[in-house]
Amino acid sequence: MRHFDCLTDLRIAAATTAALLIPSLTLAVPPVIGPQVRIDVGGGTFAANETSAAANPLDELEVVGTWNDWRRSTASEIINMGVAVSLNGGTTWTDFLVRPPLANQSNVEGDPMTCSDPRTGNIWVGAISFAGNGGLYVARKNIGATTFQPSVMARVTSSADKCWMTAGPIPGNPNSTRLYIAYNQGVIRSDDLGATWSAPVSLGSGLGFLPRVGPAGELYVVYWNAGSGMILRRSFDGGLTFGAAITIATRLDVWGTQDGTRFPGRYRAPSLGYLAVDPNTGTLYYVYFDTTNIDANGRNVNLYFTKSTTQGASWSVPVVINGDTVPAGDQFFNWLECDSQGRLHLVFNDTRGIVQVDDNINGMHNCYYSYSDDAGATWNETRLTPNAWDSNNDGLNRSDQFIGDYLSLAVAGDRAYPCYLSSQNGNADIFVHAIVRPHLLGDMNCDGVVDILDINPFILALSDPAAYAAAWPDCDISNGDVNGDGNVDILDINPFTALIAGG
Repeated sequence: MRHFDCLTDLRIAAATTAALLIPSLTLAVPPVIGPQVRIDVGGGTFAANETSAAANPLDELEVVGTWNDWRRSTASEIINMGVAVSLNGGTTWTDFLVRPPLANQSNVEGDPMTCSDPRTGNIWVGAISFAGNGGLYVARKNIGATTFQPSVMARVTSSADKCWMTAGPIPGNPNSTRLYIAYNQGVIRSDDLGATWSAPVSLGSGLGFLPRVGPAGELYVVYWNAGSGMILRRSFDGGLTFGAAITIATRLDVWGTQDGTRFPGRYRAPSLGYLAVDPNTGTLYYVYFDTTNIDANGRNVNLYFTKSTTQGASWSVPVVINGDTVPAGDQFFNWLECDSQGRLHLVFNDTRGIVQVDDNINGMHNCYYSYSDDAGATWNETRLTPNAWDSNNDGLNRSDQFIGDYLSLAVAGDRAYPCYLSSQNGNADIFVHAIVRPHLLGDMNCDGVVDILDINPFILALSDPAAYAAAWPDCDISNGDVNGDGNVDILDINPFTALIAGG
């Protein structure tokens, strides 16, 4: 039988199979969570918190984590940005400090940020030097490099606060890269890979300005307005102008930026929200934490999820997505990412399973990872920390505790890398796991299931492997080697058809 006769037969058989399939009967593959690895080893027993992470979209084994680092502290607190790099998928790490140019250095350099560029594979880190001569600074790591180029000042200012950054195409020019930094003074941008930056475009007052880029270069910035509003601002001209504020959700409970009274422990927990964008469909996903009710232990704080399929013009009714125990715990400090296959990944702190009240001096916590393969309809949780850790072991030895204001998570290809603080060993350390979605035979579109949506990719893999690689760059064509002989060829057609049919 000729090659293309086989493909024709496959199409006929697949069409017949598709008519008989029940859509929910798909073969899913769960991710494998790798071991916990400490990445701030050079910091010894000094404090560390407030993480940020990014992975190279062109090489999922290349990942960077950052945090506030106290390793240079002696009699007084000195804070710098700690950075760790792994080129082998998080197995081993090299950590060091990345500081601003000499003229802009200070004793407090923190609020780290990271981003990666899906076009070039470059990764940037940055932070704020909190001084009159300080401001926002960034440094670039080229693809495959183990170190960063010298830092540059993105904005010299004495009043910058909490910054985050992102990268993506300029609208109308898919072969371009524009960097954005959003912070309390507005949004700045760079078109030369971070060498020079524009003046800020103000978005008004608020906290936790987080930028994200959509598939066509749409720019979204979310933030908390310090009241009841979780807010979105949109730009469709590459950050030159922004539309009016859109309320994503209205909070049930409002507390101040320095307030931690909703949680066991003596730390602050500003109520920030986090956005992810599906790089294929443009769907927006948003998770924030809010009080649901009050019980005998105090306020019960949960994670709320909402999404938009209208570029943020309208949003679904927020729903709680975390599991819990009785009595209820608190879920907070969440970070959300959407990978290239549209899968959602979430990391967060959690106080469940331990009876403790909100006014406890010390709070006991775990860190959790959760994922969704169905656009947020259902979630699967896993505890990452081996045992609960104490907020009092923050490494600072002061009356008020500080465990940071946020966590982070990076995604690339079939991998996710949650990056978080835990004091499980008696001091504040930074940990990462490599969470890997194993390749699944027959999963030709790499969405984690084997179903009728894999038929056309499989046919393309047989007839034109180069076109398949271009259409599904994050997939492995070896998923089509269903008969296990080391080749993807016509001998895989019958076993693939049987696999789709559930045989």
